[in-house]
Amino acid sequence: MHKLEIRRQLIHFLYGPLLVFLHYNQIINTNLLLGVIVGGAVASYLIKREKLSLLARVLSLFERDHHMQNFPGRGILFFTIGAYFCFLLFEQNLAYAGILILSAGDAVTNIIGRHFGKVKTKINPNKFIEGTIVGILVSIPIAYYFVPNLYAAITASVVAMFLEMPHIKIAEFEIDDNLLIPIGASFTLSLFV
Repeated sequence: MHKLEIRRQLIHFLYGPLLVFLHYNQIINTNLLLGVIVGGAVASYLIKREKLSLLARVLSLFERDHHMQNFPGRGILFFTIGAYFCFLLFEQNLAYAGILILSAGDAVTNIIGRHFGKVKTKINPNKFIEGTIVGILVSIPIAYYFVPNLYAAITASVVAMFLEMPHIKIAEFEIDDNLLIPIGASFTLSLFV
C-alpha cells in the first residue's frame, strides 16, 4: 500500500481520539474549534497561493496530490468541521461516538479496502465491500460503548460506513465524508436514545 495512504489514515485514526480527549478534559470547546476551522480555511487558502511553503511541505506528507493543488488540508479541515457540528448538535456521548466512528471506521475501511479489497461497491468503484464490512465491524463496539444498544450500534455503524462510499456534490463542490460520517452516526444513534 502506498505510504502516503498509511500516513493519512494514521492521522485520521489519531485525530478523533485527540479531539475527544481534548473536549472531554475541557481543553477545547466549540468556540475554539470554530477558530481552528477558520484558521485552517485561511491556511488552506494561503498554501494554495504558495504563501506558506513550510506548512505546505508538512501537509504534503499527509495529503493527496490533487487535494494539495485544489484544497490543501481538506481532509483534516472537514474532519474538524464534522466534529464541530457533532459537538454543536448532539449530546456529548453521541458526538464522541460519531467522531470516533469516523476516526476508526473510516481509516480501517480505507486501509482494508485498498490492501485486501477485491469486490468493488456499486455506489463507488473506488471503494471495496471488504473495507466497508471491516469498517462496520470496527465501528459497532465504538457506538455500543457510548449507546449500549446493539441495534443502535449496528445501525449507526452501517449508516456511517455507507456514508463513506458515495461522492456527494452540491453545485460541483464535493461534500467530504469526514463531514457526513460523524453527523450521520451521531444522528442515527440519537434516534435510539
